[in-house]
Amino acid sequence: INVCLNASCSSYGAQSLVRDIEELANGECDVEEWGCLGRCGKGPNVELAFSSGEKRIVEGVVDWKNTLALVRDEAECEVPSKVKKLCKMKYEIRRAEDPAKRNEKLQKAFDFLGGEDTTAAAAEPMLLGSLLILRSKALLKDQLADALKDAQKAAELAPTWAQSQLALAAALEASGRAGDGAKALKAALDIGKGINKASVKRALTRLERKAKEEPVAPVAAEATGAGTSPAAAASPKKKPTAKKASAPKDKAKKDPKVDSKDKKLAKAAEPVAPAPVEEEILPDFLEWKIDSVRILNHDCISILLKSGDMKSIARQPDAGNAWHIDILKEGEMGNDLKRSYTPVSSAQEYKEGTLDLMIKVYPKGKMTPYLAGLRPGSGVLVSAPVRTLDPAEYPGLVMIAGGSAVTIAIQMCQAVLSHHSGGVAVHLALCNKTAADVLYQDVFEGMLEKFPSFHVTHCISSGSVPVPDSPPGRAKWQSGRINASTLSVAELNLRGVVSGPMGLCQAAVDLWAELGRKADDLAVLDELPPPGTASVSPETPVAAKVAANIVEESPLPQQETMQPQATASVTKAKLPSPRGPFGFNIFCSIFEPFACRGRAIDKDDAEGPAVRASNRQGRRGGASSEGEQSTRTT
Repeated sequence: INVCLNASCSSYGAQSLVRDIEELANGECDVEEWGCLGRCGKGPNVELAFSSGEKRIVEGVVDWKNTLALVRDEAECEVPSKVKKLCKMKYEIRRAEDPAKRNEKLQKAFDFLGGEDTTAAAAEPMLLGSLLILRSKALLKDQLADALKDAQKAAELAPTWAQSQLALAAALEASGRAGDGAKALKAALDIGKGINKASVKRALTRLERKAKEEPVAPVAAEATGAGTSPAAAASPKKKPTAKKASAPKDKAKKDPKVDSKDKKLAKAAEPVAPAPVEEEILPDFLEWKIDSVRILNHDCISILLKSGDMKSIARQPDAGNAWHIDILKEGEMGNDLKRSYTPVSSAQEYKEGTLDLMIKVYPKGKMTPYLAGLRPGSGVLVSAPVRTLDPAEYPGLVMIAGGSAVTIAIQMCQAVLSHHSGGVAVHLALCNKTAADVLYQDVFEGMLEKFPSFHVTHCISSGSVPVPDSPPGRAKWQSGRINASTLSVAELNLRGVVSGPMGLCQAAVDLWAELGRKADDLAVLDELPPPGTASVSPETPVAAKVAANIVEESPLPQQETMQPQATASVTKAKLPSPRGPFGFNIFCSIFEPFACRGRAIDKDDAEGPAVRASNRQGRRGGASSEGEQSTRTT
C-alpha cells in the first residue's frame, strides 16, 4: 500500500493517514510513504500494488470509514476486532485539536489495552508502542522528559519499527542530544520500511551537522564509550602481558621460493567476498542558488534560481509540461515548511539548471517573507518536478485564473495548445482587481499571435480597463467580475480548469452549472468555501513590501512542451464535506502528527495548500499565495 505524501495529499492529512493504514494492516502487507500519484487535488490518494502486478489508485481516503474499507476490502487485509477498535481511537487522537480531549482519548486507549504495565507490553508490544509514540509527540513541547521516556520505551517494545526510532530521534533532538538522535535516524534507515528515506536522510544530515555544533561534555578516562554496554564498562580491564616465544615444532628447513609460491596459490584460491553495496537514496530536495530577485509589481517578485548539480537534475523524473515544484524551509525537530509553486520558466530550462518563480509576498506569511528576504547567493531547497495536469486530457480548454494563478494559466494554456497540433480552442478568463495587477501581458500577446485559437479576456473588478474595445485577435478587457457572458463564448464540449481565490473558484463552479455544463468537466485546483458559508470575495490582498535589495526587472520566459506520463486505474472513495483549515508540515507524520488535520492553511497567515475540489477533479495551481488564497499550493 503506497500512500502519497506529496504536498496536496499531505494537506488533506496523508501524513497521519499513512500511520493509520500501517497500523490497520498490522503487518499483513507493506505500507510505504510514496511520492505523487498524479491525482493532486483528489487526495489523500493511495496506490494498491498487488503481487500479481496489478496497480490501482484509490482517491479521496478522507475519513475512518474510507480508511478501514481500503485496508480490509480493497487490500484484503485481515483486521482483528481489537486492532480495529484501537486504530479507530488512534485515528481520532491524531486529529484531535484540543490537547485536553486528546489526552483524554489517549488515556482511554491505554485503558483499552489494559494499561502500561508489563502484562500489556508483553501481550501487545506494537499496539502499546504506537500509543507511546503518540503520547511522546504530544508531550514534546511541554513535558520533554516524559516525551523522551515514552519514546525510549516504544523503541524497546518495537525496535524494528521505523516509527519508534523516528519518535526517539525527535525526543533526543529536543533534549539537546542531536548525536544520539542521529543514531536513531540511522536505525530507522537500516529498517527501511514505512518511511520516506530521502526525508529521513535529509533529517539525518541536519542532525549530524547539529551534533558537531553541540558542546562536548568532559568524560572520565574509564567512561563508557559509544557502543559499549554498561556491564562491559564496569568490568576491570586486564593488564597486557608479554607473549612468550614458542619453540618451533618443525625444525626442517623450507625452500623460501616454494613457500612463497604456495602462499600465493592459497591466497588466489580464497573466495573474495563482494563489497557491500550501500543503497543509494536520491535526495528529495536539491539546493539551488538565488541568482537574482526582481520586482514585478507592488506585491509580486520574481526569483531566478540556478543549479550546478546537473547530474542529480538529469536523474529526476519527467513531470510533463504542466508541472510544479515544492520549496522547503527546514525547521527544528523536523518542523519543516513546504510550499508549492508553478514556475514561469519551462521544463527544458529546469533541465538546464534554471528556475524562474513568481512569488506573491504576504507580510504575515511564513514562506513568502522568508523568500523575499533572501539575497543572491542564498540557497533554496527545491524538489523534483511534479505533474500538475495532463494536457492530453484536455482537447480544448476553458481556463479561469485569478491573481497569482497567472503562472498555472500560462503553463496550462501553452501545454494544451502545444500538445494538440490541430489548433484546439483555448479560452482564458484572467481575473484581477486592477489592470495594474495583470502580469505577463506580453507573454499572452505572444501566445495570441502564435495560436489563432487562443482567446484571452481580462476581468477587472475595480478601476478602468485600458482597452475597452479590443481589436480581433487581441486580449479583451472586461469591467467587473467574471460572469456567464464571459464563459458563454466557449464551446460547451470544452473541459475547464479554475485556479485562484476561494470566491473565484466558487463563482466559477456556479457559472459552470448555470451554463448547463457538466460538473465533472471542471477541475477545481483550489479551495471552495465550506457548504453553507457565504462566498468569499476574490479580491487580491493588501500589497506587501519586499526586500530592499531587489532590482526592478520584467522576465519573459517561454514554456516548452514535454511528454505526459502514463497513469494507473483509479477508484474514487466516497467523500464527506470539506474540512476546516489546519496546520501542515512535511515531516509531521514523524514529529508532529497533530499538525496534519485537513487542509494545509496556516492559522496565522492562510498561506499554503488548500486544494479541495467539489468534484475531485482538481490537482494543483501555480504560484503559492498567502492570505488571499492558497492557489497553486499542492
